[in-house]
Amino acid sequence: MNQQKDRFTPRMFRRLLIPSLASSLGLAFADMADAVVVGQRMGAVGLAAINLSLPLYSVLNLFMHGLGLGGSVRYSQLLGEGKHREAVDCFNRVMQAGLLVSVLIAAIVNLFPRAVLGLLGTTPADGELYEASKSYLCVIALGAPLFFLSYMLNYFLCNDNNQRLASVGFLLGNAADIVLNIVFVLGMGMGTFGAAIATLLGLSATVFCYLPGLFSKNHILRPAVTKPDVRQTFSCFKTGLATSSQHIFKMFFLLIANDVLMRMAGADGVAVFDMVQNASYLILYLYEGTAKAAQPLVSTFYGEKNDVAARHTRSLALQWGVIAGGTATALICLFPGFICGVFGLRGEALTELGALALRLFGLSATFAGVSIILESYYQSVNEERSAFVIAFLRGCAVLLPCTVAFSFLSLRGFWWMYPVTEALSLTLFFLWRRLKKRAGAFDLARVYHSTIRNSNEDISALTGGIEEFCERWEAAPQQQYFVTMAVEEVCMAIITNAFGNMKDGEIQVTLVALENRDFELHIRDNAAFFDPFSLHTGRLGGKEQVDMDAMGMMVIKQQAKEFFYRQYQGFNTLVVRI
Repeated sequence: MNQQKDRFTPRMFRRLLIPSLASSLGLAFADMADAVVVGQRMGAVGLAAINLSLPLYSVLNLFMHGLGLGGSVRYSQLLGEGKHREAVDCFNRVMQAGLLVSVLIAAIVNLFPRAVLGLLGTTPADGELYEASKSYLCVIALGAPLFFLSYMLNYFLCNDNNQRLASVGFLLGNAADIVLNIVFVLGMGMGTFGAAIATLLGLSATVFCYLPGLFSKNHILRPAVTKPDVRQTFSCFKTGLATSSQHIFKMFFLLIANDVLMRMAGADGVAVFDMVQNASYLILYLYEGTAKAAQPLVSTFYGEKNDVAARHTRSLALQWGVIAGGTATALICLFPGFICGVFGLRGEALTELGALALRLFGLSATFAGVSIILESYYQSVNEERSAFVIAFLRGCAVLLPCTVAFSFLSLRGFWWMYPVTEALSLTLFFLWRRLKKRAGAFDLARVYHSTIRNSNEDISALTGGIEEFCERWEAAPQQQYFVTMAVEEVCMAIITNAFGNMKDGEIQVTLVALENRDFELHIRDNAAFFDPFSLHTGRLGGKEQVDMDAMGMMVIKQQAKEFFYRQYQGFNTLVVRI
């Protein structure tokens, strides 16, 4: 199978892309709206109070994205291998761990608020700033379980073929957050307390929208009592850590950059920096949305050992990421004065500095976007080290030294830190990949791919290739017979019962020779909903007509070690292990 003949992957990717980009834009606008609304009402004190609370968000993001992303990657891989019970157990174990961590965070902050705020940089002597920070921080920490539920469920729903619900819930929650911020902060004058309450109510709306996805008969995800497994849960967190660790790196970057700019230009320099950070959401969130659309497919294909389709998905993600992110970058770079005005930057000198900073950030955006997509791809194929190297280079090893080095230049020269950091990070990563030896990778010679059309003649050629593949990997005679029979019977059942008069019917077959001498068969077709194992046949000698396709399915079910069917991203997907 090659990419030119692979018509399944692009259609599956497009189904995920639009909802994911919509969610990303909603999140970007919600994040920017918080800064605009609180700043308009409370000025520097409100913005400072929220800024002092950002380290708490970094800690929340570290764990909820680490567990959510890593757990959902493993969930998709298990479903790709046909292990749906293990996948459900994985979901419940990760959710248990997430809720436990969130409760601990909420308890620590609310039991010791003065000590925590002291670490963040404010004491009771600061008066209004301390009280505003305390009101915001304690309420946000109290809602830590809502943060974990919202973001972690979003990851799992996207990997459970329920991306539409994930997108709708996310958008509704963000819309509620924006509206309630306006009502509580601007309308009722509730200050940072109102902003925090609006955030938690928005998260509650999101979680409420997600609940039907846990009890749907058409999906696999569901709550269940599951025995904790510390090793598996930590393994999931380790997978997600490559991405979530960047939030800790970002915390150090913000502290250094704010200190540098305060010394260089005072409040004006920090204001421009905050504006660039907020404007970057419109660009980078689109790249992250594209990566999020690709992740469930890459994880599924990795579970199927379908390296061709996984790489095809990566190519599509890079292509569409550059289109979406590049469009946003062009708009911001063409109209920087308008962006400065939205964030309240006034005056010719300040607007000119803001425009320069935005355009220099725009030079870095494509490099950053490619890094984001590659990082997600390597996580999805269990190459955590490569994912971590990307995150570590652009979030710490290159970023922090560049920030310090460019602080010795003029204020206008400081902003070159953005393109230099991203370009250098990506270059160093590619050099590291060339020098690195990939250990423990699955031998792709053990994988057989083929795509056939709606034709009985194609089945003959397919079974011939299957027989040769089984012989090459020393299948037992009986095992070879049943593998070939399974391929032939399933494909015939699809052509006869599902395709009908379809002229563009296609069946994608992937056969994997596992190292334990089992053979794992993955079959995907583009017919309407059709489960070959649901076929029924009458009893021999009875009045009902005997369905030979159903007889074949019955034999396969008896001989198979495992079999699993689901409809995934608009296509029927079948896994049989023999």
